[in-house]
Amino acid sequence: MTSVDVDTELLTAAKSILGVRTTKDAINQALGDIVKRQRQLDALATLSVIEVDVDPRAEELRDGDA
Repeated sequence: MTSVDVDTELLTAAKSILGVRTTKDAINQALGDIVKRQRQLDALATLSVIEVDVDPRAEELRDGDA
């Protein structure tokens, strides 16, 4: 078991927002949310470097079909 000194007002607000009753559930969900958010940001960063043709005619134009 780990003991931490937590801001009780912040914890109460977090429990309410997260819809949980226990401190353990609030902390676990908050930590899970942080990890999930960072993984989403990492995925977006990866996707942001992929080149995408936004012109649906781009392939036709390259092939000389237009």
